[in-house]
Amino acid sequence: MQEISKLSWEDYRYVLAISRADGPSKAADILGVNVSTAFRRLEKIERSIETQLFDRSRKGYLPTEAGREVIHAAEIMEQAAYAADRTVTGQDQRLTGEVRVTATEALAMCFLPRHIRSFQEKHPGLCVNVLSENSILSLADREADIALRPKRPNNETLIGRKIASFTWGIYGNPRSVEALGIVDDPKGLTGQQFVGWTGSALAAASEEWLENTVSGVQIACRSGSLITNALLASNSVGLTMLPCLLGASWPGLRSVISPLSEFGAAGEVWLAIHEDMRQNARVRAFIDHIIEAAQLDSALFAGNAPSRRL
Repeated sequence: MQEISKLSWEDYRYVLAISRADGPSKAADILGVNVSTAFRRLEKIERSIETQLFDRSRKGYLPTEAGREVIHAAEIMEQAAYAADRTVTGQDQRLTGEVRVTATEALAMCFLPRHIRSFQEKHPGLCVNVLSENSILSLADREADIALRPKRPNNETLIGRKIASFTWGIYGNPRSVEALGIVDDPKGLTGQQFVGWTGSALAAASEEWLENTVSGVQIACRSGSLITNALLASNSVGLTMLPCLLGASWPGLRSVISPLSEFGAAGEVWLAIHEDMRQNARVRAFIDHIIEAAQLDSALFAGNAPSRRL
């Protein structure tokens, strides 16, 4: 292979994206270019070093030995760039610009919105970018500045703080709940239809608990989203188990039993940042505000507060 020192960082970035996306077609979206540009750029890179970096086949793009060498170098460069960015940004003391917060759907919809306005009143120079998704974004790779997650971070480079505990309840459409009458015990829901949740160990535990507790329970529908389940339940598809924070906030839902003390899998809300960002003024300002907000909402998380509809 010719000297790979001929390659620019942009060349390395292309090769890394093509490797991760298994080809130029899918890498084009990552790189922000059209597909033909991605193909031409790879061909130009391989010509410049007179070496093939990928074996092409119907199964995809498989890196050659030389390709793996370039990809490894690109990964080292990428991590060094992220580290430098965190170091510089971590020392930024300006209370202007953007703070990016990643949170689960439920927290992004039922917790954060009530407290963003008061944050902006304190810090009018800051814009909060809420990244609402259940996938875990990387704080190390600067995909977000702050994360709100339902479990303690296990990466040693992350600093975590538990800011809330939450309980679960059973909720349904008001007409369905009214027809049930007063129910003090889940066993009184014999034969009822439920909307199930999928995609996690906690989801499996909730359905197992339901089937072991409610005789003749019928799972009418399942989804991988608690927000979708809230919508399904509000449209009378069935009752559903939800965190009280979500169930008490959702329009078109009423509590059947909440909090659900018999379901032992109470949850936690953890705030996490990368250790390099702990001195950043924007991050510190949002952390202080959201810790105070979680304390104000402690009864709602615990299922002991009046409903607050969205």
